[in-house]
Amino acid sequence: MDLKLNRKNQLPVHAQLKAQLVYLIQSGQMRAGTQLPTVRQLAGFLRVNRNTVSKVFSEMQREGFLSCEPGRGTFVSAAKAKSESKVESMHKLLAVVDEALDRAGKLGFSPEELFLTLYARTQALPVTPGGEREVKALFIECSRPELELFSAELKKELRIQVDSMLVGDFAKAVEQDLESLNRYALIITTFYHIREVQSLLEDSMMEVVALMVDTSLETLMRLTSLPEGTKVGVTCTTGAGAENMKLSIQRAGLKHLRVITGCGEERSSLQKMIAEASVVVCSSLVESKLRALAPKGKEIIVDNKRIDKAGIEMLRSRLMEITSGDYARKSSPKSLIMP
Repeated sequence: MDLKLNRKNQLPVHAQLKAQLVYLIQSGQMRAGTQLPTVRQLAGFLRVNRNTVSKVFSEMQREGFLSCEPGRGTFVSAAKAKSESKVESMHKLLAVVDEALDRAGKLGFSPEELFLTLYARTQALPVTPGGEREVKALFIECSRPELELFSAELKKELRIQVDSMLVGDFAKAVEQDLESLNRYALIITTFYHIREVQSLLEDSMMEVVALMVDTSLETLMRLTSLPEGTKVGVTCTTGAGAENMKLSIQRAGLKHLRVITGCGEERSSLQKMIAEASVVVCSSLVESKLRALAPKGKEIIVDNKRIDKAGIEMLRSRLMEITSGDYARKSSPKSLIMP
């Protein structure tokens, strides 16, 4: 095997090693049944950490390229070994690569620069000639307005395929046809619904990601400045949404406030909250309804909630792991709270 690792390359060493081994298998240079060196042997030969080689072997075994036979060793899997026609196609692809190298060289770019550009390009593209690359996810929320608002934000920030479903509809889908949900690589919800969604999926292998929804800085600053004991009303399109807003305020440590809730779907609930509260915090989704009921002079703070930015970035990293192949469903549901 002709393996070369460049420690000055921006691509991690384990990614370089994996790419070369996969290429050797796909190009037919390593046929089904070929035995690989042990982790210790290959690590010593390449002068890399054994954990690096072990990680590559584990990933390739999970993806079906290698099979481990206890007591015998690690072998190229028959499932991934290419037929003669596939090998021929791979050689045609190599011709395309050779041409690209030649043209890049004439433009003044090194092979490494071409490689890094190609790698970056594949990560940015939503699709490849073979089909969709985008991760397909399902977003769960308790009310239709928040469902549409947050799923649109996820699509904009991450450029992933996001289907959306209300919590109640999701419970029915799990009960009626759990297997149909396996088309989603991730189930995404907000922090407030993580336990509910996880409990519905306790017998599945689906990964659940919980994102935090933050109160805006301006809202927090105004609430912080309010006198001790101020009654603050919070309302959203649903009672559950209002309770979530209340939890956000409590989680921010604003213990000097007395928080009461009102449901945007119930006129009487809103009227009662408005009468009791000195200041009202509402989502933009119920602002017009609230202003129509509130007396002149009542302070209304419109809190334009967004998914926590740090959570978005952590989810972006998780999606990159999935699209790069560093992903496998667990034997029990895995839950992540971001952050």
